[in-house]
Amino acid sequence: MIRFSKHSLLKLKQRKIGKNFVFATLRKPDYTAESYGGRQIVFRKFNKLYLKVIFQRKSNFITVITQYWTNKIET
Repeated sequence: MIRFSKHSLLKLKQRKIGKNFVFATLRKPDYTAESYGGRQIVFRKFNKLYLKVIFQRKSNFITVITQYWTNKIET
């Protein structure tokens, strides 16, 4: 199950990113990396930009922390 943090929901609205892009990135990322505190980072390219999604996995839940568009993969 995928949950969105309050911060993530706010940023979805501000950045005009559809949840469908986040789901697609989580489902089939082009690149994955580990982050601090047990967080993970995934990237997926859509047209000319990458969507970067930062999330944390606990038990059967994925909690999306934030997401944003970027022009290159940086961890």
